[in-house]
Amino acid sequence: MEFRVRIPSVKAEMHRKSSRHIGFDAGPPPARVASFPTETASNTKPHRKSHVSLQSTPASDIQPADIIVSMAVNQVPSAATTHPAVPPAGVWCPAVTCFTDDDGLDLDAQSKYFAHLSRSGLAGLVVMGTNSEAMLLTREERSQLIATARQAVGPAFPLMAGVGAHSTKQTLQLADDAAKAGADYLLVLPPAYFGKATTMATVRRFFAKVAAEAALPVVIYNFPGVCNGVDIDSDTITAIVRDSARCNQGVSRVVGVKLTCGSVGKITRLAAQHRPEDFSIFGGQSDFLIGGLAAGSAGCIAAFANVCPRLTAEIYRLYTEGSRQRATELQRLAALAESPCKSGIATTKFAATLFSARLAGIQDAEAKFRPRHPYEEPSEAAKASAREVMKEAGEVEHMLQKSSI
Repeated sequence: MEFRVRIPSVKAEMHRKSSRHIGFDAGPPPARVASFPTETASNTKPHRKSHVSLQSTPASDIQPADIIVSMAVNQVPSAATTHPAVPPAGVWCPAVTCFTDDDGLDLDAQSKYFAHLSRSGLAGLVVMGTNSEAMLLTREERSQLIATARQAVGPAFPLMAGVGAHSTKQTLQLADDAAKAGADYLLVLPPAYFGKATTMATVRRFFAKVAAEAALPVVIYNFPGVCNGVDIDSDTITAIVRDSARCNQGVSRVVGVKLTCGSVGKITRLAAQHRPEDFSIFGGQSDFLIGGLAAGSAGCIAAFANVCPRLTAEIYRLYTEGSRQRATELQRLAALAESPCKSGIATTKFAATLFSARLAGIQDAEAKFRPRHPYEEPSEAAKASAREVMKEAGEVEHMLQKSSI
């Protein structure tokens, strides 16, 4: 069965007042989040396939009735069991990858690392994110690491899998692999190899298809630094959520966003448009965790959680439980300690060997945490600086670890 629906543009919707919630049309209710079966992708089909036809113009310039959605009803999945509706609030760690001397995956060390992180007060793990060096891994290695994570952390701990690729087809293949390997959510970069061609209309078209056809809930990943400067604005993010809801009986399959653009303003605008029980907004670094929480974020997905996971989670806990002064003190400490990680993944991985990798019981961690060829480990000067800058934060991490035993 096919039918066509004419939909007002996001620009028109954003100017309507809502009697129910800021920014939503007072007519139909806000988009609900989807329930997703926990079975593998081979047994799990999306509710609908959808295609959103957009002109090649920015989302803010699309006028009412410009968007035509053609929906074909497909096989409805079994809903006997469901994933959590949205990614749980808190601190998530985008785990780094361990390698052997010959540049293969060190799955033994990796399993120990995943297990340690899952016991460190975190809300969840991201596997195959930027810090995992996903773009340097084969498709088979990606699946191996997701499956290793699931085995290491157990069946209940939340896992998000990065499925960034250069085309919709590749992304959907990786999404299928992630579902079969045990992930709960998909972290999806826009395909932006051709930066100038990646308009906001292209981004919407991409996410509409991925959300409709992937077996798992979608979290948008906005990281201009690895996407040729493509920065998804808040209007487009909201449009993506609503596009999915319109194609799926009012139930959005897009359940969150990671904002590595570093914009607290974007967090604020999205929090004004989406309820936290419907849509999780995560900052992409930990050094503005409190700023993000004050603006309405669900927490952060932060590389520094590889280094000091308990410290980062403690900042979240203290702030959300009302101990704002102590949370702010630790936030300042962590922000200073995080600064060496801004230089890149190599320094983040080295810093992890100083604290979390040791606590995980990984032997010869510095060798196992080197970046994959052709990238190099930090200079000795950079290592010395990281040791000095992170010393106090590391002491707090060890104290929190000891008190948890």
